Amino acid sequence: MIRIDARVLLVSAAIFVITSGVCVAQDTTTVILGGTGQAPHIQTVIDGVSDALSSSGVKVKVNSGDSKSRTAILDEMKTSGNSVLLYLTVNTVKGQRGKLLAESFVDGKKIWEEEVRGSLMAVSAEGEVRGMMKNLNEKLKRRVGGPGLPK
Repeated sequence: MIRIDARVLLVSAAIFVITSGVCVAQDTTTVILGGTGQAPHIQTVIDGVSDALSSSGVKVKVNSGDSKSRTAILDEMKTSGNSVLLYLTVNTVKGQRGKLLAESFVDGKKIWEEEVRGSLMAVSAEGEVRGMMKNLNEKLKRRVGGPGLPK
C-alpha cells in the first residue's frame, strides 16, 4: 500500500514539474517592447506598434512608455525569463527627415532590423512620426510569426 502511494506521489510531482516548465516556456514568447526617443513621439510609436502587433496575434508587453536604454531592458529581461525584445528608436530633428528604427533581439542577439524614413512633406513632427509608424507597422506585419515576432 505504501509503495503505491509513493508512486502516485512521484507521478504527481513529475506532472507538476512538467506543467510548471511549460508555463515558464510560454512566457518567453511574449515580445517585450521598448525604445528610445523624444517624448511624446516614443510613446506614440510604442502604443501604435503594440496595438498593431497585438491585433496580429503577437503577445506584447510594453516595458516602459518612456525612453529606456536597450541594455537596461535586456538586463531586466534576463531576470524575467523573457527572451524577445523589439526595440524602437525614434529620431526626429527639425529640418531633417525623421527616422524610425525597429531592432529585434532574441536572447540578447540582434536578428533583424527594419527602418523607415519620414516624409519631406510632413507638416509637423507628430504627423511625420505617425506616418513613419504606419509604414513600420506594415513592414512588421510581414514578419509576424517569424523569428523575433512569434505568435
